[in-house]
Amino acid sequence: MTESIKELLQQIISEWGWAIAVGLLTIAMKDGISKTWSGMLFLFGNDFNVDDIVYINGTKKARIVRQSVFKTTFYLYDHGRKFIVPNDRIWTLHLEKELPNSNIENIS
Repeated sequence: MTESIKELLQQIISEWGWAIAVGLLTIAMKDGISKTWSGMLFLFGNDFNVDDIVYINGTKKARIVRQSVFKTTFYLYDHGRKFIVPNDRIWTLHLEKELPNSNIENIS
């Protein structure tokens, strides 16, 4: 009985070993892949660019100084300090950006 189980396990590992290894590797690297993907979305998206003036949570005026795949650096005008945020958490800041030439009177 144990020989048949041993043969069955060897057959499964030899046929499906690559899939098991890829699955384990994917689970191990899930966070890194997720953080890189959200960084790429923020970096290559055109919503926010370097030198844009933004408001963080509607109150703190800041300028985007640097963007990379993993983090974004803001200069806070209120404090005169830099503020570094990982890109996977940038969406929780509630960033607001003034639209260029935003004149409400001309909107019809």
